[in-house]
Amino acid sequence: MPGQDHSTAVRKCVSCSRCFDPIIQLCPDCFIELVSLELIPHVINSRYRLDYVPGSGAFGTAFIAKDLKDGRDVLVKVVRAGVIADPQAQDRFFRETRLASQLSHPQIAALYDYGMLPDASMYLVLELVRGNSLRHEMRRVGKFTPAEVVAILSETAFALEIAHRAGLVHRDLRPECIALIPSTDAGQPQIKLFDFGLAVITGQNSSLDRPKDVKDSAGRSSSQPAYSSPGSLHGEEADPQSDIYSLGVIAYEMLTGSMPFKSPATSELRARQLRERPPPLRPGCPEIHPLLEAAIMKALEKESWQRQQTAAEFRRDLLRATKIG
Repeated sequence: MPGQDHSTAVRKCVSCSRCFDPIIQLCPDCFIELVSLELIPHVINSRYRLDYVPGSGAFGTAFIAKDLKDGRDVLVKVVRAGVIADPQAQDRFFRETRLASQLSHPQIAALYDYGMLPDASMYLVLELVRGNSLRHEMRRVGKFTPAEVVAILSETAFALEIAHRAGLVHRDLRPECIALIPSTDAGQPQIKLFDFGLAVITGQNSSLDRPKDVKDSAGRSSSQPAYSSPGSLHGEEADPQSDIYSLGVIAYEMLTGSMPFKSPATSELRARQLRERPPPLRPGCPEIHPLLEAAIMKALEKESWQRQQTAAEFRRDLLRATKIG
């Protein structure tokens, strides 16, 4: 942006991604010149010291930071000025982040703080989740068993229901938004759901700096319409049934190792989602019980009224199918 004073901006090493005070010119480890990151201060709000850049995207930059007041590591996401310039969008952003900051649940990553920087950039301070994303595990194992899918997604649905009852819709649910935190007793991993409200910043299906691996709690932006409900693709307001559709897509992908709809062209992918029914699950997962297949296919219905109407109902359908099966 013309006229910015980059002498006040945090500086980053392009080799190791560490952050430094503006007065530092060279990385002490890599011995290369540092670059300024727009007009983002090294210490935000006199409290959050930016230490590392795990990823950046078209809408902003994610930082691992130190909360100097509480002494904990946090994730700070800075949204560039202009990305959310519309006053109505800003009002909605602050309204939803206020709601998200009041939501306290062990299966939902906490939003600690938020605000605006002097150049009109916006920032969010989030819990730094230590674990692997569901996407990371999907790449590692390929396909999951029906029992594993029910164990993971029933807990995800439980967390979603808590958020929905508080008035929050995720809007951009995908495997990158689900963290699997290993259990201390070698049992099922704990589920942690995160990135509530970020879709309101960048528009539907374009979350800022989508994590590629949650053990760093940050990553690179990744915009895909494959998890979006047909209504969302039509431009309709996202609702709890939109999140349920996304859960159905995730379940389908976990069981078969493939998406319900595939196309190299985004326009063709959207068209297929709008007009075609997803292929049956059984060819890709022969061991699935018919009731479990029916529950997931119901979540993938085109019309929102044909899906489960609450995340709790989706969870009950999964567990009932498992019990009977």
